[in-house]
Parts: sequence; structure tokens; C-alpha cells
Amino acid sequence: MSNIKEQISNIKVLVQDMKETLDKVREENNLLREQQSNLVSERANLIKKNEYAKEQIEAIIERLRNLEEYE
Repeated sequence: MSNIKEQISNIKVLVQDMKETLDKVREENNLLREQQSNLVSERANLIKKNEYAKEQIEAIIERLRNLEEYE
């Protein structure tokens, strides 16, 4: 009988450890999802800024070409 009680006690400890591990993994997963979302948003903003800078540079180059044509 004592052996069964020990086994049950050991199983309870294992289940509790597994629950704690699961909670930690869920929390880490949520943090990683939030971080991924932030990175995706940041990437989109950087792409927009890059496109804007590219358009500005192309406009400057075009103006310089036009200046060369008049010289």
C-alpha cells in the first residue's frame, strides 16, 4: 500500500512539474508571438521608408539629368 502511495505522490509531483513547464512554454510562446508581430510591423515600416527614400533619390537623379540637358 505504501508503494502505491509513493507512486501516486511521485505522479503528482511529475504532473505539477509538467504543468509548470507548460505554463512557462505558453508564456514564452506568447512573448515570441508578440515579438514576431512587432518585427513584422517594424519590417513593414522599414519597407515603406525604403520605398520613400528610393523615390526621393530617383527624383533627385531625374532633376540632375534635366539640369545636364539644359547645360
